[in-house]
Amino acid sequence: MKPQTSPMGRNTLAQIRRIGPFVEASLTVTHKRCGRPQCRCAQEGPIHETALLTWKEKKVTHTMYVPVELREEVQTWVDNWKQLRRLIGQMSRAQRAFLLQRKKKKAKKS
Repeated sequence: MKPQTSPMGRNTLAQIRRIGPFVEASLTVTHKRCGRPQCRCAQEGPIHETALLTWKEKKVTHTMYVPVELREEVQTWVDNWKQLRRLIGQMSRAQRAFLLQRKKKKAKKS
């Protein structure tokens, strides 16, 4: 069955299909001291870089540590979510325009 949408809507749907895994969250990289008294960061040494994934569930903010080896992949997931969110808005606009166009065609027939 052909989707009921405009060419712009079909184009948007095609873009949505190409999106890979995504996560609705943000990834931040910060620097902090680890808290171990024997660590280099406890005195004058450089402090540690840490990556944190942050998201909200039922108005509660959650944070999860992201290991160094997964940072690039997780950042891709976050970027994919941002792209998906943008495309969802684009699809909604396309569908509203499609409905208005069909409504106008129907009114002209009457």
